[in-house]
Order: sequence, then C-alpha cells, then structure tokens
Amino acid sequence: MNMRTTRTMRTLKAPSAVLVGVLCVACAGGGDGGGGLRSTVRDSAGVTIVENGRPLPDSRLGWRVGPEATVLIGTAGGDPAYELFRVGGTMRLSDGRIVVANAGTGELRVYDPDGVHLASWGGQGDGPGEFGAMAPGAVEPWPGDSLMARDSFRSRISIFSADGTFGRALRLQGGYQRVVGPLPDGSVFAATLTSFERGEPGTSELIRPDLEYGILQADGSVQRDLGAYPGSELYLVNTANGPPWPRAYPFDRSASDFVWGDLVVITTNDSYEIRAYRTDGSLARIVRRDHEVRPPTRADLRDYVARQNPDRPEALDAVADMPLVDAFPAFNRVVVDRLNHLWVEEYRLLGEDQRLWTVFDPVGRALGMVEMPGSFRVTEIGEDYILGMRRDALDIEYVQSWPLDRSGS
Repeated sequence: MNMRTTRTMRTLKAPSAVLVGVLCVACAGGGDGGGGLRSTVRDSAGVTIVENGRPLPDSRLGWRVGPEATVLIGTAGGDPAYELFRVGGTMRLSDGRIVVANAGTGELRVYDPDGVHLASWGGQGDGPGEFGAMAPGAVEPWPGDSLMARDSFRSRISIFSADGTFGRALRLQGGYQRVVGPLPDGSVFAATLTSFERGEPGTSELIRPDLEYGILQADGSVQRDLGAYPGSELYLVNTANGPPWPRAYPFDRSASDFVWGDLVVITTNDSYEIRAYRTDGSLARIVRRDHEVRPPTRADLRDYVARQNPDRPEALDAVADMPLVDAFPAFNRVVVDRLNHLWVEEYRLLGEDQRLWTVFDPVGRALGMVEMPGSFRVTEIGEDYILGMRRDALDIEYVQSWPLDRSGS
C-alpha cells in the first residue's frame, strides 16, 4: 500500500547542456568504510531526468530505525478493540493518534499515541460513513488534517475529519474504481484495472492487463483521462468450467502509482525507473538508479514455490510449464514519506534476509540505504516514525510504530 502526500514539490528545470546538480553522499555507519552516491540532474525537453548510481551493498545512510517498536497494537484474544483482522492500512494524525483500517469489522479504529484504543468509526453497512465487504481497504491523509478511507468494491471513498465526523462520500465516475490519492489543487488521482479475455480451456498463460488512469474533480466526475499503462503480471489458468483463475506470478513485474507532491507517478518495476507526470498527462520527471539486471532461472522458480509450500510438494507440478520473465523486478515498492522523500524497497532475491530501502530526496537524488525490521510491511513514514503491519507465526495481525532518527549524515 503506497503512501500519499499533499505537499507541493518544486519542479527543477535548467538548460539541457548544463549539469544542474551533482550530489555525493558518504554512507556512514555499519562499518562500511564509506560508499558515496553520485546523482546528476538535467533537463531534457522540459523533462527533469535524475540519474543515480548504485549504492554499495553494505553502505548505509546515517538514518536509523530504532531497535524495537515503541507502539504495538494487536492481540490474539481478549479485548475485541485490539483484535485486528484484514488490516488494509494505517496512518497517524497530526496529534499522534493512530488510525487503523480494520476491514474485518468495517471500521476505522483509533488509538492514542501509546496504542490505547479510543474510538471506532464507521462499521459495516450502507449508511453514511459505513463500509461494504472487505472495506475499508486503506486509510490515508486527506487535505486539511482529514483522512480518506477506500471502499474500492463500491468505487468510492469516505472522508472523515480528525474528530471522526463523516464529511462526505466521493463516488468515482467514468468507470474508475480506486482513488490513488488527492492532489493539492483539490482534484483526485484515480485508476481502474482493464478487463482481460480468457484463453482456450485447459491452457495457461502469463498476462498483463492494463491500468487506466485519470484525474477526477472533487465531486468524482472525470476531469481528464490519462490513458492506459502496463499493470501487474498474472499467471492465468483457463479452466474448462467457470471463469479463468488468475494467480500471482512469483517474480511478477508490477505497477506502482502514487501522488508525489503535485505530480502523479505511473510506473512499473520492469526497470529501476520512476516516471512522474503532470496532471495534464505530460511527462515531468524521470528518476533512475543503476542496478544489476538478472534473469530468473527454472531452478529459481522451483525453489521459490518449494519455500512457499513446504508441506505441498505437488505444488511444483503447477509451475512445471510456467513461463519465465526476462528479469527479476528492479525493486519492490515505493513509499512517499511526509517530507516528500521517496523510499524504494529493494527487491530481495531468494535467501536474502536484509530488508533494504533506498531513500531519494524530494528531487529524486539518492541519499543512501536504510535497513528495515524483518517481517514488517511499511504503510507510512513520518518525520520521526515508521508505521506498518506484520503477522506472527499464528497469522495474528499487528500494527507497529518504530522510531526513525534522521540526524545521521
């Protein structure tokens, strides 16, 4: 789940023949002995292009995530207010309260800065401020210290004030199903998945349906269609009876979309490149980082499936004819923090345990790498905290907040 931000970012422009900016960052800490990053920023026909070198594998940015979580929300039993089920996302309000989208009960649960339950908003139903099945699917900031909660199956979002007052529901028009995020001018960035056709019964194939994007007005009506872009890869099994059965592909190249200041990002992890657009659809910025391209092998595929299904050796039969992609994904996810930095989660190959993120400044220049706690999915990064979710060995869900120290170089 990607973070959104509503801060306006200045677009950097300069003559294409001039080197606009070069940033060298010495990655301290961890005993790496240095490992500088070089970034160049240039203009090409009105598009800002940021080229970044590859950090050394053991280099680290001086920023540090604390040794343990300072807030833990969740329990295996006891008070139902702390039993979490199908958490879609979490965010922190300006006063430190933590809001959790608990889709299992159709609620937005609110906890104080120490994790003590204060209130629950919404509920399952059809009334104002209520949610349908599998919702709220996410909760994210909305301008004015408000928040939005997604109800994608109903193609709408619900907007609440910081005190829990339901403001309004925004129903998406033009066939759009999902709000990506709000923009500073009051418009909304939205997306929908295109349909796909099934193949011949008894066949299987690797498919990649498009995602269509658009800018909607504050009332949900379409302001501008931005067009179709590649979505995420799926392995489709065409059964003889019933609808086709799409399954996630182990090394799927996927789409990333989010709001970055006053730009909208529509990109994929086929390569280490992040493409940001103006709301009129024109390309505004390209951020690249050098990385090693490696194609997966049949042995990689079988090893992945065997690890995911240790008690089901027959699972290997299902991937015997599964096609191989040209390369592993260049990265995993992207999160925009509250200070408009990009945090890119590096793709982990089989056997790699470190969870590394490359941090980019608001222009797109790489600052260095930060290591995250294991088994922890980041949902929001603030100035001095990181929020996220994890599951334990019993599949119990928890929300955690970890301290973040940005004082290091």
